[in-house]
Amino acid sequence: MPADAAQALRSLVLVAPLSGPMVPIDTVPDPTFAQKMVGDGIAIDPTSEVLVSPCKGRVTQLHSSHHALTVTTPEGVEVLMHIGLDTVMLKGKGFDPRVAEGAEVAAGDPLIAFDADYLAHNARSLLTMMIVANGETVERYLPGSGTARAGHTRALELKLAPDAGAKGEAAAGGSVLSDEIVILNPAGLHARPTAVLVAKAKTFSSDLRLVKGSNEANAKSVVGVMGLEVKLHDKIRVRASGADAQEALDVLAPLIASGLGESLHALPQEKPAVPPPLDPPKPVSDDPNVLLGVSASPGLVTGHVYQLRHEEAKIQEEGKGFEAENQNLLWAIADSQKELAEIAEKMRKRADTDKAAIFSAHQELLDDPELIEGARRLLRQGKSAAFGWNASFTEQAAALAGLNNELLAGRANDIRDVGRRVLNHLVGSEAPEFTFPKDAVLIAEELTPSDTAGLDKSVVVGFCTTGGSATSHASILARSMSIPAVAAIETKALELADGTAVVLDGDRGELRLNPTDKEVADIRALQDQTAAVRAMELMEAAKEAMTSDGHRVRVVGNIGGVADAEEVPPLGGEGVGLLRSEFLFLQRASAPTEEEQESMYTAIAKTLGPERDLVVRTLDVGGDKPLAYMPMPPEINPFLGVRGIRLNLLGTDLFRSQVRAIIRAAPYTRLHIMFPMVCSIRELRSAKAIVTEEKERLGVTDPVYVGIMVEVPAAAVLADGLAQEADFFSIGTNDLTQYTLAIDRGHPRLAALADALNPAILRLIEMTVAGAHKHGKWVGVCGGLAGEILAVPVLLGLGVDELSVSVPSIPSIKAAVRRQSLPACRALATEILSMLTAAEVRERLAAFAADTAAKEGADA
Repeated sequence: MPADAAQALRSLVLVAPLSGPMVPIDTVPDPTFAQKMVGDGIAIDPTSEVLVSPCKGRVTQLHSSHHALTVTTPEGVEVLMHIGLDTVMLKGKGFDPRVAEGAEVAAGDPLIAFDADYLAHNARSLLTMMIVANGETVERYLPGSGTARAGHTRALELKLAPDAGAKGEAAAGGSVLSDEIVILNPAGLHARPTAVLVAKAKTFSSDLRLVKGSNEANAKSVVGVMGLEVKLHDKIRVRASGADAQEALDVLAPLIASGLGESLHALPQEKPAVPPPLDPPKPVSDDPNVLLGVSASPGLVTGHVYQLRHEEAKIQEEGKGFEAENQNLLWAIADSQKELAEIAEKMRKRADTDKAAIFSAHQELLDDPELIEGARRLLRQGKSAAFGWNASFTEQAAALAGLNNELLAGRANDIRDVGRRVLNHLVGSEAPEFTFPKDAVLIAEELTPSDTAGLDKSVVVGFCTTGGSATSHASILARSMSIPAVAAIETKALELADGTAVVLDGDRGELRLNPTDKEVADIRALQDQTAAVRAMELMEAAKEAMTSDGHRVRVVGNIGGVADAEEVPPLGGEGVGLLRSEFLFLQRASAPTEEEQESMYTAIAKTLGPERDLVVRTLDVGGDKPLAYMPMPPEINPFLGVRGIRLNLLGTDLFRSQVRAIIRAAPYTRLHIMFPMVCSIRELRSAKAIVTEEKERLGVTDPVYVGIMVEVPAAAVLADGLAQEADFFSIGTNDLTQYTLAIDRGHPRLAALADALNPAILRLIEMTVAGAHKHGKWVGVCGGLAGEILAVPVLLGLGVDELSVSVPSIPSIKAAVRRQSLPACRALATEILSMLTAAEVRERLAAFAADTAAKEGADA
């Protein structure tokens, strides 16, 4: 075989940089990657949180935002890895690089650690791309499929070009230099605009260079351009040398100045440099009887201190050889995986989704190659598996705990939790079981998620930790379990004697020592009163939600699966007012099958039975909640883009499949299908026609009611017309508030202003009810406002027929309805509609609630 032919057949195998399902690059929901503008390769939907090297090579580029990195192989292939979509906007938050530019790496070496929880909430997608940036070096790509294991699975095989690196020589010609170009891209030249630039640059034969100060890069190389780290407001030039140099300059310079397809940031005004703010000091109380911390979970309780301390495991340092100790480590990890899987499944069956998600995340931590390899390094030095593992997870936890990012630091506790679980298996000890006295307020340096999830609420009334934060998993669990908690409490708390009487105020984030007998008596009286009210509400949960003058209102549940549905009837729920079908579609690499959907909808329908309503909202996703298997172009403002019904009608195959699956549940319950984000009669008619067609094709004769979510102002304004086509309306007050007030409800500075009791929102609710009732259609509210007891009287007064709330809230909302009289509620609503601020509305509602309570007391 000729030498050049032999070279053409050379292969380079790239192993998976992350664990998780492998996804074809052309299905990534971003045209920059799907259209291979950056290069060809493969994507992975990650289940691990440390990016590892797919090959031997050198780190030739690490982006300043730490979300992307390039490893160049000895063959000259530039392998670009890009974690998530739009992650450049996070500016490094959530990422922890483990290498520097210039580092030599081997396949499987850790490159970048990242916080998947943080990215999942703040980035568009976690999909991670592995791409060959200099495609001229490769003749053929052979991507893998299935589920990958980081550092082991063959993810991409490359058939190298015979003359890799030798292509693209520019023809001789003159050299020209552009004027200065000010970069106005908000995140500078990150992956997407760089890909657009490079794709266009490659259409010219000239040698093209991007010049930034004394540095320059090949404008035809994604790695090179990103290596320049061109930021917002940087000034660059383009230099071109070759036959078509001037033509290239005339095209590329204005293309860069226009933003390369991105919306641009305004030029800044010159401002004096301001030093970054210092981290606020930890609060310390001046009162010797008050210890300060931060609120981790609300609630006010009295109790007695119990100091919780973990005993250190007894570890033998020397091992019995690498093979034996490595096998011990793998067995201990496998046993821990099994335990965590069982715990997570048990939580899911009890509908404890928050807990289940945390323990599922712990399973992923056990696959972390850095943790395992850290232990193995010590095993190779003759240490035992227990010694190596303990040293590895302790080191990793300490590194995370030392970071300034609160979210990242909070994950150190998860590593300790997982680490101790494996360590218990290695040393042959059981997880500690604590026996707590009654009314115990636990004090500890840290509580792990396992500690917190196992707390017995009949004896433990609350806890304080000197470490942690409101975002730690222990705090999240405490809130889901309604256990008052304070994090970052003053360290003096660790010196308190067991049995010390205290008051724990989770709302204010403080621990009060030596309370008076009267303080304790008042708090316990309030607790007893609250418990008695809750017990009465549960006892009367089966009673109808009927006002004192005989006006009936339906109270139903918002659910996300079968486990939630099972809780509705015992708590007095008259049905389901909102089944969020997204739970079937999100966080997976492929769409659920029609059979899978049918099985779930039918199971929920059978749980509710023929006497209760089931309202299923069709898939409500879009640019703000993308699906990995439904590529969508990036949108400047996804909340105002293709989402909800707009996406349903564009992706009609997926929509029709879902509609058919829902319709098949009709024989088992009173079935309603609800379309999200409707704002025009055309959208409603189009979606309704699809339901009619599919119902006829399936031969289903049972009634299927069709309605819409009212969550954009247009739907409220057009309610009169839409009610002629819809069978019902359900008002989503969360989005309706956001769109009406032009406030992102997640905005850190403005979210508090996004109040659904703003008179503008209440007037839209009134308009919606009037339009629906004119045509004999009913109106429900399924947003957060429906579950706010203070709001119940005004919603009744506005004429709302149904309140759909979180399942645990059903008894208390039904009780709130029974305390009202419809004439009083109508008069209240009329009064409130003349107000101008949410503050006025809340003040009036609070006074109305107090008057109602006083009348109840007088009648008792």
